[in-house]
Amino acid sequence: MLIQELKCDHWRNLEKINICFPQHLIILQGENAQGKTNLLEAIYFLSRGRSFRRAKDQEMVAWGENYSYLGAKVVEDGTYFWKEVSIQLGHKKEWKINGHPETRKRGIWLVGYFPSDHEIVAGPPQNRREYFDEAIGFIYSAHSALVNQYERLLSRRNSLLREHASEELIETYTKKLIQVGTKIIQGRIEYLRLYTPLIKEFYSRLGMNNQSLMVKYQPIGYHLDGESEIHLAKGFEEVKEEERKREVTMIGPHRDEIVFEKDGHEFRTYGSQGEKKSLVLSIKLAEMSVIQLIKKSKVIMIFDDVFSELDQLHQDLLIEEILTHGQVFISTNQNSERWTKKKKDRATVFRVEKGKIKMEK
Repeated sequence: MLIQELKCDHWRNLEKINICFPQHLIILQGENAQGKTNLLEAIYFLSRGRSFRRAKDQEMVAWGENYSYLGAKVVEDGTYFWKEVSIQLGHKKEWKINGHPETRKRGIWLVGYFPSDHEIVAGPPQNRREYFDEAIGFIYSAHSALVNQYERLLSRRNSLLREHASEELIETYTKKLIQVGTKIIQGRIEYLRLYTPLIKEFYSRLGMNNQSLMVKYQPIGYHLDGESEIHLAKGFEEVKEEERKREVTMIGPHRDEIVFEKDGHEFRTYGSQGEKKSLVLSIKLAEMSVIQLIKKSKVIMIFDDVFSELDQLHQDLLIEEILTHGQVFISTNQNSERWTKKKKDRATVFRVEKGKIKMEK
């Protein structure tokens, strides 16, 4: 899968664009605040249906304009389709596939790395839960539906606890929460079963020692041994009185942790900056591999400001790794001459300046 052509109009600070991309490595080079990240955001938006910045749709519209448009010609296995989205101020965004109104279901399989992704490793447990639920939901929409359903049930149950509702009514929501929560937990564990060997492999390929690297699913307040529904129900029974006192739901997938460890210690506490960055990159490469494994499709990858905090050796290892996969977009403010000389038949540089994008010869 690759994006062969991209059109955009009134997208943040970008000039009107109609540009064709090659199928290999695309380097977006330019100074800061010129539009490199905005271009990556546009590509990400077409795939995921939202900004990686968690910005509102209306914020995509250029200042002083009342609409924004994105369109891409996506090629896969010798065929192609056009995917478009229009955002008009005061209205919901509208998606089209080959000119016909449609939801965004037609997939552009894409994984993105952004500097904020460091919080997957360094941030609180909620960041890891959200990341993995989104990664799973990108492949299986049913998982996203379960997470949304669980959050609604959780909110209602917490309200009932605060209102000191009857035991019978709270128990009704407890049973529903256990049923939906069990499916979420099972989905996470199954994903980690595929994912963990891959993350260790990529961590090693990026020049790091993976011997003691571990990824663990850590349930909070209940046991996990293949009978998660039974143990989750038992856990709720054990904390029933405490929940009444605290007026909050104390166990379930919304409290569980996914832990990255090395030498028995958590990465977020003991990992160096270089180790954490290599781990985050491995996380993203593993996500890409899981999609390829399940969807049998090449995955587009985008990397924003990926070379900071990486020495020359690890930059070269990363380039060598990503060149073995599909179409890749990288933004950088560094001189890319070293990579393009070595990979001149597989790397193309586009200069980004004041919202304008031009291919360098």
